[in-house]
Amino acid sequence: MLCDLDSHTKSAVEKLIPFMPEIGRCRTVFAQLERQWTWIALTGKINCNAIASTLFDFIFKTRDTFGLLRHDLTGMLAEKLLEKAVREMSPVAQVVMDIIKRNLYERTADVSFLATDGEIIRFLQEGAGDMPGMRARLQAYRAKYSVYRDILVLDPQGRVRVQLDAARPVSASHDPLIGQTLASQDFVETFRPTDLSPDGNAALVYSHAIRAEGTAAPLGVLCLVFDMEGEAADLFSGMARFANDMAVLLLDERGEAFASSNAIAAPVGRVYHCDSATSFSITGFGGKTSLAVSRPSEGYQGYTGQPWRAQVLCSAQSAFADRPTDGLDAELVRREADFSAQLTSIEEQASDVMGDLTLAALNGQIMAARQSGNAREDERHAAQALPPILDAVRKMCVQMEREFHRFTNGLLNTVTASRLNDASFLASITVEIMDRNLYERANDCRWWALTPDFRKILAQPSVSRGDLARLEGVLEYINSYYTVYSNLFLYNAHGVIVACSRPSERGRYGEQISEDYVRRTLALTDSNDFAVSPFRVTELYRPDGEARPSYIYSAPVLPPEGGAAVGGIGIVFDSLPQFEGMLDDTLPRDCAGAVLKGAAGFFVEAGGVVVASSTPDMTPGENCRLPAEWLALGQGECASHLESVDGVLYAVGCACSRGYREYKRDGRYANDVLCVMRLPI
Repeated sequence: MLCDLDSHTKSAVEKLIPFMPEIGRCRTVFAQLERQWTWIALTGKINCNAIASTLFDFIFKTRDTFGLLRHDLTGMLAEKLLEKAVREMSPVAQVVMDIIKRNLYERTADVSFLATDGEIIRFLQEGAGDMPGMRARLQAYRAKYSVYRDILVLDPQGRVRVQLDAARPVSASHDPLIGQTLASQDFVETFRPTDLSPDGNAALVYSHAIRAEGTAAPLGVLCLVFDMEGEAADLFSGMARFANDMAVLLLDERGEAFASSNAIAAPVGRVYHCDSATSFSITGFGGKTSLAVSRPSEGYQGYTGQPWRAQVLCSAQSAFADRPTDGLDAELVRREADFSAQLTSIEEQASDVMGDLTLAALNGQIMAARQSGNAREDERHAAQALPPILDAVRKMCVQMEREFHRFTNGLLNTVTASRLNDASFLASITVEIMDRNLYERANDCRWWALTPDFRKILAQPSVSRGDLARLEGVLEYINSYYTVYSNLFLYNAHGVIVACSRPSERGRYGEQISEDYVRRTLALTDSNDFAVSPFRVTELYRPDGEARPSYIYSAPVLPPEGGAAVGGIGIVFDSLPQFEGMLDDTLPRDCAGAVLKGAAGFFVEAGGVVVASSTPDMTPGENCRLPAEWLALGQGECASHLESVDGVLYAVGCACSRGYREYKRDGRYANDVLCVMRLPI
């Protein structure tokens, strides 16, 4: 957003005006009209000066006043067009970074938890362990968390004990990250070329020392290699629906691109200029004058990660190209759009000037009529010549006003169409953030269901006191890393709760859950399958002491020897703050960082159940009526329209979820969610 017209913006406007076709048309039209005006005024002064010299002096003065207004109009047009272009590019850059940081935040929990996996610890303790069994376990992990390109387990000397990626084999690593990880009690995040990824490209590696419980000496190092290429491709494909004329780049701390949505025009490996002091800059992209917008991430949940930036590039020709604005109600926009007053004020000034000139011309005609009868012959000729000249002046005034109105309407419609696009984009990207987040929930429940202690203990006829303490300890430990859950619980083959992560929930032991998602979970035999509860009020989620609606993800716990499920794990998503946070993160903000007054958003299931809202007038769990056009949206589709509420005009965008990676795309789970964004215009 251009919060004020500083010297940088003023200079940019002057450089970019040649690429704004609307400004060119405006200048051409008014230059022609001003030439006609001058010709009319000169003709009148030559022929009628004897009786109307003061009038023609006023006409010339009015022409000069009009020239200043025309200059103000073209300046305002140019400023608004630049503001529109930057507003369209900025959310793309910001959202790309925020989505990536949310994703990578989940990876820090993954590596920290997986490094304590009992099977991996035993594998290293045994020295010559079950290599095929360990590879199968890591393969099962990657099948759940498909964001990883490779997983490696190394001993303290850097020798690779097991690796998943057979296409890029590594026997040993001499990378300093091994020593750094062994010396650390926390995870280590590394982004650069490494011998752990022998293709020569920079790799994003999350590593953690592997230690047996109660011991300080590390047994080895776990390395998770993130699938940055796949992540960037999926992210860029989602952006392409709204940024198909833009190039989106991911830049490291030196400004070097390591991912690009258009590798031909904006190749990786190049250093791109980033100006953190301004909201945008002018640069060369593909050999053309272009706009560049760069945004860092503000982090997520205290995690800042790599010092990356997202940059969006758009050629000036494309940024200011004419866009369709058919179907907009220009008078509604003119009457109720908040920004329209800035434009119509210039138009109103021009109208006042033209009104004064029209009145002067009318007075001139009256004067000519009086002079034509009893004046000298030269004055009579002048009086006879004056009316057609003044008539031409009146027609000129009408045409001038019409052109002012036309160009003002054009810009009002252009900016409004852009805001409608913004609303659709923000709705689409916010529901994508939701899908990406819930993808992790499906992964979590399926992986935790494979915990050996869960499988062994639930397969027994009863749970002893010691076994219960073990189950509670593991659940509590998991929950300490994965804080988006209000509770994790285990239930047996009869759907009876036997263990919980939260001490406050342990009074539920012995309680039978008769929900359909539990029955479906217990009928599953594939560890890759899961079930999800409907979004509705449940006693298992009481964030403020009152039962609230949430999603509960559930996966079957299968016995060690295989066969029917011996129970299941349920994970209660902390929906109230988590969904509100997703909406809040993408709502547009003013220059002070506050959410724009009147901006709002909500999630709603296609069946009409409200999932979350940024405003108190919609309560999660209640039902609302949805317009037919929203219900007709397919996965990944969006729509937008104008809406007037109490004299305030809004752009309202609605988008249907499209899933993420295999989540909601592989047929295991279907749940269309709509996101609606309302932006004041």
